[in-house]
Amino acid sequence: MIFFLKLLSRLPLSVLYILSDVLAWWARVIFKYRRETVFENLKKSFPDKSEEEIKKIAKGFYTNLSDLVVETLKAISIDKNDLASRVQFNNIEMLQDYLQTKQSVIMIAIHQCNWEWMLLAGCIKLPFPIDAVYLKLNNPNMEKLMFETRSRFGGNPIPTTNALMEIMKRNRSTRAFAMLADQVPHKSVDKYWSTFLNQDTAFQLGTEQLPKLTKDPIIFMSMKRVKRGFYEVDMIKIAEPPYAKGRDFYIIESYKEVAEQLVKDHPTDWLWSHRRWKYKKPLYA
Repeated sequence: MIFFLKLLSRLPLSVLYILSDVLAWWARVIFKYRRETVFENLKKSFPDKSEEEIKKIAKGFYTNLSDLVVETLKAISIDKNDLASRVQFNNIEMLQDYLQTKQSVIMIAIHQCNWEWMLLAGCIKLPFPIDAVYLKLNNPNMEKLMFETRSRFGGNPIPTTNALMEIMKRNRSTRAFAMLADQVPHKSVDKYWSTFLNQDTAFQLGTEQLPKLTKDPIIFMSMKRVKRGFYEVDMIKIAEPPYAKGRDFYIIESYKEVAEQLVKDHPTDWLWSHRRWKYKKPLYA
């Protein structure tokens, strides 16, 4: 299986995008992959949009999701220069002050466009290593393949199982810690509740707590699709020490506002199949 995936990744992207078109149609029309979740999320997030508008966004989502699949497959073997030409990072200069003072940064993003390519291209283009926090896969062979892929250009991924300890240890050297902060928190952990896309939404407390522990600035990585196979990333400073004293959950709220606007501006590119709202806000939260 792994050998086959590596072999498949050698195909040109032009061929893989043909495969993506077939995959998108199959997932949307035949298999109806998480169709109820996708449409429920869209309707609740955009209550003012018509049924036709919702269907159009959903169709675009399935196309972009299948592109994510084949592009992640291509990441196994993609040429360094080819990838660098496909992901443009804007305002990199904002990182120079941190580099000169040997200050690490925390980079947060959402499941928008192709976060795997953003990580790999960031390792190529940004002025310090990027260590991404990730959830380990259950299949050991796939876990090894993804770890190797994410490490290709100098990154050193951090499993969530020991993320805090590793980040505190690695923070002694200048680097960027990357994470996706829009996942639904585990049911058993404490959460911060706010309104996101017109719905009561639980956020992970780590988004607020981690930068205050590390004393690192936090930067939102806003990824947008320019055209098929090409992206650009804007870096938006969310907060930096000493942060906004006296304003509880300032970091999460700032992150949420930027993330929400990005989804509204480019709705087809977010991961609508994710069961983001599977937990309901308790009466006393």
